[in-house]
Amino acid sequence: MKRAAVTSRANVQRGAAVVVALFVVALATIIVSDLFWRQFVLFRTIENQQTAAQARLLLHAAQDWARAILQDQTHPAFDALSDAWAQPLAQTRLDQLGETAPLASQATLEGGIEDAQARFNLRNLIDSAGVINPVQLQAFDKLATLLGAPGGTARLVALYMAQAYAGIPPGAAAVPPAGAGGSSSGNNGGSIGSTASNEGGNRPIPPVFPDDLAGIPGIDPATAHTLAHFVILLDQTSTPVNFNTAGPEIMAAVIPELSLADANALAAERDRAYFLSVGDIQNRLHGRGGVISVAGISTNSQYFIVHGTVRLDRAATTMQALVRRSGSGAQGGVDVLWEREP
Repeated sequence: MKRAAVTSRANVQRGAAVVVALFVVALATIIVSDLFWRQFVLFRTIENQQTAAQARLLLHAAQDWARAILQDQTHPAFDALSDAWAQPLAQTRLDQLGETAPLASQATLEGGIEDAQARFNLRNLIDSAGVINPVQLQAFDKLATLLGAPGGTARLVALYMAQAYAGIPPGAAAVPPAGAGGSSSGNNGGSIGSTASNEGGNRPIPPVFPDDLAGIPGIDPATAHTLAHFVILLDQTSTPVNFNTAGPEIMAAVIPELSLADANALAAERDRAYFLSVGDIQNRLHGRGGVISVAGISTNSQYFIVHGTVRLDRAATTMQALVRRSGSGAQGGVDVLWEREP
């Protein structure tokens, strides 16, 4: 009887030992698996960061492509949406575009070029002294109205621009009424919402990107988002709008008496046969829009927005750049004014 009890106790102890051993093994397996998983995740993270960095370095291929295609201008008198630069670039291996980097055969580039002068240049709202241009204010006010922006939006933007470029304290200068006379434009640089020291006190830093409109006090986000697709900030005064690439809303805004319906008709005519000169635009208006000033319209462009996406393995890096073209062919050049990853 005693021997049976001892045997039974020993069996229980062995069973407990087995259970403990299994528990230890299971716990060790979990710990080791977790360590391996953490190491795998860390390795993947480092690998992804390295790939993304390599893709970022390869983004200069997008600028090289844009530079080559913009300099290959066959008709300097006009730029139109039928030109080679206006055709989107489908996903193409970088080595096929002439890129010689070691990873060029493994990476692809896709993108496109947009005419920046198909948009309204906000810098046209003021002259180099920071005085608001009433003619340009009237044009921007008409554009904002056509896009459904609340009344007074154009005046808010113009006053902000005047303060940013001339350091005018709030309330020190009134925005002239839309519809007086004038002309102008200039430079850019910084991030909305900040202030910079100036002789006259503090002034807001000028906007740089179209979506900086969202940082202007009094502009609601929805309005800023809508306007951002129709405006640009260029570093040149009195930049004309290219009527070969502009949308009907921009065309109607630039010509005060041109209705949106007539602008749509003009755009349809333009898409069938592009404008060869400013005189050609005037002739084909057939009196629509009344007497027009040719100072604000053009058929060619200097400024373009380049969009590019480089894909390398699992990484995809996107770039946007504003470039300025001067001349064409070997005698010309293309300068990058700003570049960012949106």
